Order: sequence, then structure tokens, then C-alpha cells
Amino acid sequence: MAFAALLIAVLFGSSQDQRVPGDCLEWRECRQLALDAAAREDYETFHDLAWRAVQMGPKNDPSLMYLLARAQSRSGRPSDALVMLSRLLDRGAAGVVSDSIAAEDFQRTRALPGWTAVRERIEAASATVAVATPPPVLVGKKSTPEVTRPKPDPPASAPAIGLAALERTLDSGEALRFSTPGMPPVGLAYDAVSRRFVVADRATRKLTVLDEFSHHAATLAGAQAAFGDISAFEIDPREGNLWVVSAEPGGAGGTTLHKLQLISGRVLGAFPLPAGFAPGRFADVAVSPQGDVLALDAAQARIFRLRAATLQVVTTLKVDQPASLAAADGGVAYVVHEHGLLRVDFSTGAVATVTTGAAKSQDLTGLGRVRWYRGALVGLQKQGETWKAVRLVLDRTGRTVRALEIIDPSVSAASPTAATIAGDTLFYLTESTAGEAAIRRVRLK
Repeated sequence: MAFAALLIAVLFGSSQDQRVPGDCLEWRECRQLALDAAAREDYETFHDLAWRAVQMGPKNDPSLMYLLARAQSRSGRPSDALVMLSRLLDRGAAGVVSDSIAAEDFQRTRALPGWTAVRERIEAASATVAVATPPPVLVGKKSTPEVTRPKPDPPASAPAIGLAALERTLDSGEALRFSTPGMPPVGLAYDAVSRRFVVADRATRKLTVLDEFSHHAATLAGAQAAFGDISAFEIDPREGNLWVVSAEPGGAGGTTLHKLQLISGRVLGAFPLPAGFAPGRFADVAVSPQGDVLALDAAQARIFRLRAATLQVVTTLKVDQPASLAAADGGVAYVVHEHGLLRVDFSTGAVATVTTGAAKSQDLTGLGRVRWYRGALVGLQKQGETWKAVRLVLDRTGRTVRALEIIDPSVSAASPTAATIAGDTLFYLTESTAGEAAIRRVRLK
């Protein structure tokens, strides 16, 4: 018995020693193993275990995210660490990241050009906390803090404006110009945290990131993501993920929704069209303000919703050539098709045609990529022979367009699929010339 117990102990201990770093079974264990790896200066293992702890631990936990930032900087990923620190600041976790100003872990990160802005944000947040700390209450005296309440937004005006194409003078201009060897880029996204654009190269089936300041281009994801021909992609700003749709050419091949980590291009998941729904071709992807991920199947005019890691049909549309999908508030999505626009309640599957009131319906033809922005749809529309940036102002029901505004008439868009909204700015690709393309921006406020 003693020998058997000894043998079991030896075998068990040997099994534990041979476990690979990612095999920790619980996030606290992963965190401790990560710290152990950092202590012995095994920084690549430190990074892998810290990332595993973030995946397994409480969602958006600041301490785990900061641990990952430390590991990113130590393992030769200082740019990723800078992005992670920025995300923590966006979440109000300045106190968590304040040590990064002097900590040895972030020596490489502090050497980056973008560090100055992050440090200023940390210092500003620390100063705000100090100023906001109330003075001690004196015994025997009442102290009532003054509360400044935000003023409510004024109610939206209800009268119809008419669908005449109105031109508005908005702040617009070129944001970035870059070289495009081979085929023109497909799709566009902008990560406001890292100040990077994402474009796709259909010929090489890869995603490229373009730094807004240095204009440096680098591959974000390629062969390891197993893309088909990339059609569109969308950033989920709440989770920091990038959702991509791609398809094999010819229609008979598969089509897939891909999930990637935005800051690193790491593949987090792939969700092919279920066999029972083939054939199909995903043409657009959208993420709702509530985090719902939707994919538009242009081949069969269907909308799919990702639930519990499974693509489920929301509804089948009775239209030709659906081209774009925009996710709005309240479980609603809008679909652009050849002859106009549809409103879809993706909680019930109900579909309604968006009208223009007394105006002619052809005013809603020619729409390309659209995105939701504060009660309106903003994107691109072909007017005559050129693409222009437009805003469709909707009524309270979301079923009628009250006004169509041309918000950037000066530069023709290169592609109806290459437009995105980040914050209060519309970005879109302009026509490529002599092996170059430009990204144009339009401030929407």
C-alpha cells in the first residue's frame, strides 16, 4: 500500500510538472502561475498565462487587465500594453494604472511616442480625484454637497422636414493616405483607443493596421485566421474584439464569422454558417449597442445572430441584393438592399419597409454601407455616378426618413463597403489613384 501510494504521488507530481502553461484550470491559478513566470523572468509564459487569466476571470477585471499589460510590455509587446492602459483609463481605472509611470515593467512602453498622452491622462485623472475629494465635515455644522445634474437633451422635433437632399457644412478632411499595392483595400474600421485604422486586402486575405500618426502599416491577422475573401468587419468597442466576415469564392464554398482580439489579432473563435443553411455568403457584420453580433447573408437574404456560440436565423428578407446591415438601439437593425431600406426587429424577426413619407421612394436607392448614429443612419450613397457621404434622419418610430443630408459632397468614395463610425466621426475610403488610397473623416457634430 505504501509503495502504491508513493507510485501515485510520483505519477501525479510528474503529470503536474508536465502541464503546459495554458492548462491552469481556474483564473486565480493562472494569475499565480503568471506571477511565478514573471519572477523567474520567463516573460513569454508570463504573457500567455496572464492572457489566460483575463479570459477565465471576471469580465473586464481591472487588476487582471493590468497584469496583462505588464506581461505585454515585458514580453516585447509594448504597443499592446499601451492600448491596454488606455482601455483601463477609459474604464475609469486610473488608480490601477498609476504605477505604470515608474514601474520597471513598463520601461519599453514608456519609450513609445504614444506614452506621453497616456501619462498625461493618468496624471490628469489623479489630479481630478484629489480636487474632487470633499473637505472634512466640521462637527456641529451641516454640510450639503452641491450636485450638478446634467441637463436633459431637448426632445427631438417631430415635424417632417422633407426628403430633399440638404447639404450641411461639416468639419471634414483627409485623415490618412497610404499605399495600396495590388488590389484596393476592402472594408474599414477605426480603433479610437490605439488610434489605428484597420483595412483588408482581399487578394492576400489579411487585415492590416495603419497607425494614424506614423502611418506605419503592419499585418494584424493573416494566414493564422484562415480567412476566405474578406467582405466586412466591425469593432465591438465594449469588448475590444474585431468581428470579420469572409467567404470562399464561387458561392459553393463556406462562409464564416470570425472573432479576433483587436489589439493583437489573436483568433478567439470562428463560427461557420451551419451546414443546414448552406450555401450562403456573409456580406456584412454589425454589433449592436447592447453587444449583439449580427451577420448579413447576401446570397440568401438572411440575418443571423450569434447566440451561445451558434449562428441562428433572425429572419429571411424578401428582397434582392442586401448590401449592408446596421445595428441600432433597442434590438433593431436596418438592412440596405437594391431598392431601399428595411427595419428589422431582431428580437421578433418582424420586418418593415422604411418609407420617405410623401417623397419618392427612389431617394433611398443607391445606398451602400450605413451605420447607426444617434437616431440616424450615416454612410454612403451613390448619387449619379459618384458616392457621397449622407445622413438619413429618422422619425421617432424609426420607420420613416424625415431628411436626407449630404454631409460630405466633395470627395467620391472608393467603395460602398468601406465606411465606419467611431465616436462622433465618420471615416470612409476615397478613390485609389496611382497605388494610393486615402481615408477621409467627417465630424458628425
